Parts: sequence; structure tokens; C-alpha cells
Amino acid sequence: ENIIVSPGARFSIFTAITTLLNPGDEMVVIEPAWPAYKDCALNSGIKVRTINTSFENKWEPSIEQIENTINPNTKMIVLNYPNNPTGKILPEKLQDQIIEIAKKNNLYVLSDEIYSEYVKSSWKSILSYNYEKSIVTQSFSKSHAMTGFRVGYAIADASIIEKMAKLEALCLTNVSEPIQYIAMKALEADTSNNNKTVQSRLDVLIQKANEMNLDIVVPDGAMYIFARVNKEGFDGVQFANSTLEKGLAVAPGEGFGDYKNFIRISACQDEKTLIEGMNILKEIMSEDQ
Repeated sequence: ENIIVSPGARFSIFTAITTLLNPGDEMVVIEPAWPAYKDCALNSGIKVRTINTSFENKWEPSIEQIENTINPNTKMIVLNYPNNPTGKILPEKLQDQIIEIAKKNNLYVLSDEIYSEYVKSSWKSILSYNYEKSIVTQSFSKSHAMTGFRVGYAIADASIIEKMAKLEALCLTNVSEPIQYIAMKALEADTSNNNKTVQSRLDVLIQKANEMNLDIVVPDGAMYIFARVNKEGFDGVQFANSTLEKGLAVAPGEGFGDYKNFIRISACQDEKTLIEGMNILKEIMSEDQ
């Protein structure tokens, strides 16, 4: 009664936002952030207030920023740590303070923890606070590298799951039963090697980024580096489109908030391919000097 299985974590995020909030309510998103949080809210008539974190502050929001963003219409705060795109994990004390603020203001806490299997440093799930208004989402796409299967889940209080389940049943009845059995079987697998593999790949990207003088905050987890390109007039969207023609895919920082001079580089290929990709990036950037 505390778990709902959904076709990917995205659908649990959508049903949580859509069923727990009403049009006109407000939701807080800490950026840079996966754009779907904002998109799901705006689709449901929810107003989104964003908190911009900075490279200089190592992607950490301040308590003052959060408190100043909350008002009587605020009903939910979204957390995503380890973060996409930065790989940031919040210091435990800061996370404790954010949960206290949420409790004080009676906010739902939607915590997207799909990268929790990929952590370098200590990490604490929002479930550990036993806060009855928290919703945690997880995805087999990340934990078990099962992207194409489209299966994820959410963990929350039974009263919250009941609301989410009603909307999910209305939209799609349920997640395909064979897919659910495959996911259950996958839970028996030892995935610890996945973490080591991704960390090794991240180390390759970090080394290459440093050689190229790209500005990065070394990620605490997840599977990306979020790199600042120190070039006047740099436009991440234009750059990402142009690199595709050279056989390189990067995500523009603008997709994650107001980060026009950043790009996200993913560690989701083997090390040889990553090195080739970073070499292509180096060539493109030297041409643009």
C-alpha cells in the first residue's frame, strides 16, 4: 500500500504533482534540474518557483533562498539528489534543514532518487526522515540499466499512493504484468558493479575535462558532469546542435535552467567511446577559439 509501480519514474512524478496539487498552487524546484518537474507542474496549472544554485556555491541552495521562495500558496518542494545534471549530493545538515522547513510549512517533499545507486559520498534518502508528506521516486532505468522497459515506482504514505493510483488506473490501467515480473527478477541481481563502472567512466570524463580547462564541480554521484564553457557569447543550444554534426551528443545547460554557458556530458558509454567523444569536444572547442 506504500508503493505504486509506474511506466518509468516520470509517470509517478506526474501523478504525484497532478493529484496532490491544485491549479494555482505553487511548487519549488531547485535548479539546475531535470526539466520534467517544471513541465509536469505547468501542464497541471501549478505555478513553479525556481531557486537558482550556482557553480561558485557548488550547486548548494541556501536556507535563505528556500525560505524566501516559500509563501502561503507553496504546497510542494522537489528535491533531486544525486542531481541531474550536476551529480550534486546535499550536505546532510543542509538536507535536514530543508526537511524541517518543509515540515514547518506543511509542504509535500517530492524526492527523485533515481540516481541513488550511483553515489561516491554519503547519501541519505528522504525516506529516512519518516515524513508523512514525502514521496520518493525510483527507476529501474537507472538502478538496473533497464531504460527501454519503462518501469519505475514511488514510495509514499498509503493515502498519497491511493490518489496517485486512481489517476494511473484512469490513464493506463497498470504497468504491463510481464514487465513487472521482469523488474521483480531484476531486484535479485547484484548491481554493485554498475556503480563502479559509472564511477570509473566519470573519472575519465573529469580527467579529460580538467585537461581541457572546462570548469566543473566534481560530481558526488549520478552519471554526468555539468561543465562551464568559458567563452564569451557561448550558447549551449547552438553548440549542442553543431556538435551533433561532428558525431558528438551533449545536452545544453539551458535545458536545466538559466545555464546558457554550460553543457551536460553523460558517462553512459564505454571508456573508449567517452575518450573519443572528449577528443572531438576538444577539437571543436579549439576550432572555436
